[in-house]
Amino acid sequence: MSRTRLAVTLVSLLLVAATMPVAWQLVDTREQQTMHAKAADLAADQVTNRQAPADYDGDGVNDTADACPTRPETVNDFQDGDGCPDVVATTGAS
Repeated sequence: MSRTRLAVTLVSLLLVAATMPVAWQLVDTREQQTMHAKAADLAADQVTNRQAPADYDGDGVNDTADACPTRPETVNDFQDGDGCPDVVATTGAS
């Protein structure tokens, strides 16, 4: 092998060795950017797909038909389906 070829080979190897850390840094940066982009997409999907509960007060009357969506229907075990707590008149007999 001639001296010129040996010098060119040596310089090439040194150049590759010197640029490898930079190449690895670029790969790491790209991987981090990809992970952040995926996380942002996932967060955007989850936030836009949220829906309000269908029965906020848990009384079994859907909020679209519930006249009192924040107060449960039954207090005295009397349900008429309007979604509001009911006061039932008593006869006084026990």
